[in-house]
Amino acid sequence: MCIALITARIGSKRIKKKNIKIFFGKPIISYPISVCKKIKFFKNIYVSTESKTISKIVKKYEAQVPFLRPKNLADSKTGTLPVVKDFIRKLKIPYNTVVCCIYPVTPMLTAQLLKKSYRTFKKSSSKFLIPVIRTNEYNSKSFQLNKNNVITKNNSDKNYLDAGQFYLGKARDFLRTKSLLFSGSSKALIIKSNEAIDVNTNKDWKKLKLLFRKQNKNVKI
Repeated sequence: MCIALITARIGSKRIKKKNIKIFFGKPIISYPISVCKKIKFFKNIYVSTESKTISKIVKKYEAQVPFLRPKNLADSKTGTLPVVKDFIRKLKIPYNTVVCCIYPVTPMLTAQLLKKSYRTFKKSSSKFLIPVIRTNEYNSKSFQLNKNNVITKNNSDKNYLDAGQFYLGKARDFLRTKSLLFSGSSKALIIKSNEAIDVNTNKDWKKLKLLFRKQNKNVKI
């Protein structure tokens, strides 16, 4: 069994209500929901949020919100992992269930990539599968890959970044790990740099619109 879990809080520091901001006529969170609906192996599409506003919006796009997330797991200091763990525990997700944790600001995400990732994960013995992009920078957010494309920290001259799209793993491994990237068994799936962008500023948002428009020429402005 496999489920999709989109994590979306209402607050954001630099872009107000980023996760439901209108993007080419629709709330941006509707894009990953629409993609997930095309994929048969997702038994359910859930959204974890503390916001009644977000809950109301995503239900219109046929995603489920079984409960509202606690406020203490919806601040800027709380990472993705505690949110996923809380959801798995409260909904009593079976340990062998494959959970695809997806970020809401991912309009570039495609069903093809999710299907490819799922197939790769099922064939792998790794605990997690994570899309990454190549970077020329070496900083606190960058990491390297070993010969098996497992995420690590070493002195390689090839650096990568989390693409900020999704994480695939079994429920039991989400509960047991202390780090999604550095679990010791997190396999990277390298994607092109123009297939994803981590949106934190208005400049990033404008860049995302340009990339999306380039890849979706029929989009209505």
